[in-house]
Amino acid sequence: MSLHYTVCPARVDAHVFEVTFTIGGRIEAGEALRFARWIPGSYLIRDFAKSVLRLDDAHGQPLLKTDSAGWQLPAADDALTLHLQVHARDASVRAAWLDRERGFFNGTSLFPYLPSRIDEPVTLDIQPPRHAEGADWTVATTLEAIEVDARGFGRYRAADFDELVDHPVEMGAMQHVHFQACGVPHEMVIAGGVPFDQARLRQDLTEICQAHIRFFGEPAPMPRYLFQTALVDVGYGGLEHRACTALMATREALPMPRLPGEQSIERSDEYLTFLGLCSHEYFHTWNVKRIKPARFIPYDFDRETPTRLLWFFEGITSYYDDLAMVRGGLIDRPGYLDLLAKILTRVQRGAGRHVQSVTASSRDAWTKFYKQDENAPNAIVSYYAKGALISLCLDAWMREASGGKRSLDDLMRDLWQRFCDTGDGLAEDEPERRVAALVGESVAERLSAVLEATGELPLVQALDTLGVSLSWRTRSGSDDAGTRAGERGAGRPWLGATLASAEGGVRLVQVANGGPAERAGLAPGDVVVGIGGYRVSKGTLDDWLARHAGQAQVAVHAFQRGRLVERSLAVEASPADTAVLRIVDERRADAWLAESRAESRAEFRAGARSDARVHPQA
Repeated sequence: MSLHYTVCPARVDAHVFEVTFTIGGRIEAGEALRFARWIPGSYLIRDFAKSVLRLDDAHGQPLLKTDSAGWQLPAADDALTLHLQVHARDASVRAAWLDRERGFFNGTSLFPYLPSRIDEPVTLDIQPPRHAEGADWTVATTLEAIEVDARGFGRYRAADFDELVDHPVEMGAMQHVHFQACGVPHEMVIAGGVPFDQARLRQDLTEICQAHIRFFGEPAPMPRYLFQTALVDVGYGGLEHRACTALMATREALPMPRLPGEQSIERSDEYLTFLGLCSHEYFHTWNVKRIKPARFIPYDFDRETPTRLLWFFEGITSYYDDLAMVRGGLIDRPGYLDLLAKILTRVQRGAGRHVQSVTASSRDAWTKFYKQDENAPNAIVSYYAKGALISLCLDAWMREASGGKRSLDDLMRDLWQRFCDTGDGLAEDEPERRVAALVGESVAERLSAVLEATGELPLVQALDTLGVSLSWRTRSGSDDAGTRAGERGAGRPWLGATLASAEGGVRLVQVANGGPAERAGLAPGDVVVGIGGYRVSKGTLDDWLARHAGQAQVAVHAFQRGRLVERSLAVEASPADTAVLRIVDERRADAWLAESRAESRAEFRAGARSDARVHPQA
């Protein structure tokens, strides 16, 4: 191999990876060397080069920098070796982290590349750490191993730069959970772990992964799969890759250990949320890592690549992540309706749905969705959440138009078969065109209309087609996210803001357009300290508002930019923006929520197996 990287977790207390990049072959003076400016799956220019501390040639001379992400290479007759030091203290799943307990990196954070040779194969040596605690470290990655030791340190290879950076690396003392899903080896590694019920986690992950594999049809598109999980005090998220996912969750997300003799434990809300994250990122193995926008083929790591299709890749994935869990029996139908009600409520409470369409949200991900500020709920709509609701509507429309013979499941399998046959990406209007081919132009036209529109979706009618009724109620308090538990206290007065605890009071985080707080002259960042002359906290604010129900106004005291002010707040019930779902037709609900899997058609299996692109690592 003429392109070779070596990475060493060299200075753990300084959080510094040392990287060596050896470039074989003749190099002309001035040839470009660059760092990726973004990572696929996270649509924001992150400029990973900002974490480079040094970039020198073999003689210790720094390279000439040309812009924020680029350098000029010196001339070389047959090979050039570069040395880098990269600071790694980004606790997210998108970049790199290094301390005494663990190391983690996405290749976009550590590895520069030559644009002229980005398609060439590469090798990577991963060296063990030098600190004492590192003796217990192992490596977890889905990169193809060439020669590694029992702990996983050694040499790996990738077909090109794209593949290199699509297999993140986790290092440290980890807990391991192994299982098989439809014959494919799977593993979850957990950094920062605590005691937990491994049998429960193994069983639940198996059900989720098998549900998705069977949904699209066997064989699975990867020879093995890895969940890389970092447990933290505060944080939540995931980033998909072609044969693995990097996850971040709190320690409370893992299932509690069973007591001696205890047969089973009810799944906690935190654990179900974590399973939903696993389901979401695993579904991406098909939807966005293989079925992807044509504009992403190939990835341009140097600039934004806008697409209108994030509503499809994130919205549809957000629709199926929880749906797979109810179809697989991990949650019951009332529990699933609770999760769906939360999504409905979240979208309904955002005034941004009147301002931005999901296709506009998709295109603006780089400048708006990934750069949210205090006014975000009033200005943008989530292509995840509203995209999931559009997916629900499309599912209902396809079932209705075909007399129950077609559904969104068929669209996803159709697109998967198309990928297996061609390997091509999706044109920007391809979902509508494939819908038209499956169930007719009228459904495709309805889909096009809601994708480009702002405002309300025809959710009552769509859910009725699926055997579910939708109604709306007022909130029971500032923490009411839209579950059945909040129905009993609905109708209490509201402030019209999201809240956070603050010293001496309650800080307003976001203020709803037209709500009582905004009309009273309160703004994000203000700290409310009293209502009706009495001190309040985050835990008591709802009760103090409720004590003044029936009055037109109440005095509110708050600190604005350090100055104590008194404002007059209207005492009024929240708008009816909290979803209530009920199954009203068991037969139609069964058709929707029952397990759905690809037919074992011989031609489908043969088509999937015949295309090596389905197994990019094989």
